[in-house]
Amino acid sequence: MNNGYSRVLRLRTLVGFLGETGNFKWWDTNFLSPTGRQFLAVIFPRTPLLAGFNATVTAAKRLHDDRIGKGGVYHLFRLPTNLEEDLHKMALSGEPDHLSTHIGSKEDALDALAEMSESGGGSPEGPVQIGKTVDIGSEPMMGAIAYCYHHAFANGTMCFPYLQETA
Repeated sequence: MNNGYSRVLRLRTLVGFLGETGNFKWWDTNFLSPTGRQFLAVIFPRTPLLAGFNATVTAAKRLHDDRIGKGGVYHLFRLPTNLEEDLHKMALSGEPDHLSTHIGSKEDALDALAEMSESGGGSPEGPVQIGKTVDIGSEPMMGAIAYCYHHAFANGTMCFPYLQETA
């Protein structure tokens, strides 16, 4: 598993879970919660976690696109097509545990997000450019993105880190 892509999937899962209605209510899903996964197991008996992950990513993508826009920018939930395809293949081929690690509770997810975070001096509310798409998947970039989300969740604000398209 590509380590950079693995970080992207892990970060998507943590932020997706924390943004759900059972936690910080950024989007109107609850598929990654234990109850949501039980519900999805009836409809998707072999892949309930992956189905919940995909539905949550779609809801998060909609909110981010509304706040950031779509022209020449990317964010955690909408990346360049080739990367999205690779991430989807990785999510399909991996063990279910790699998506579910640290999403048992809000506190566990916040702790895991804090562990991924690079230290910073605060994060503004709303959209914030943090780099270029060429850096997607790098440890410093994933740490900066994790920090923005962790700071926002911890402070009851909304931050939408995005990357400028590389020329």
